[in-house]
Amino acid sequence: MKKVFLLALTVSLLTACDKGKSGTQIGQDVCDCSKKANAIDAADPKRTAAQDDCAKKQVEAWNKVKDDQKKADEFNKVLSDCASEQIKKAFGQ
Repeated sequence: MKKVFLLALTVSLLTACDKGKSGTQIGQDVCDCSKKANAIDAADPKRTAAQDDCAKKQVEAWNKVKDDQKKADEFNKVLSDCASEQIKKAFGQ
């Protein structure tokens, strides 16, 4: 019973902490995840799993910000900048 209570408490605290984050902070978390996953060697089988985890994280993050236009705009701006940066890096620019 204690384990269930502790798990529920932990999930509640993590959820509460995310609500206080700005769209920029939430977007940066997704961006950081993506950068780390893409930095893994392409031949490493863990890379695909890491990228899949980041995709799931992005969906979860979007679900947190989509009902708040300001947060959604901030989130989208960070992800757009992040994607541009990673594309440039991939092409050696």
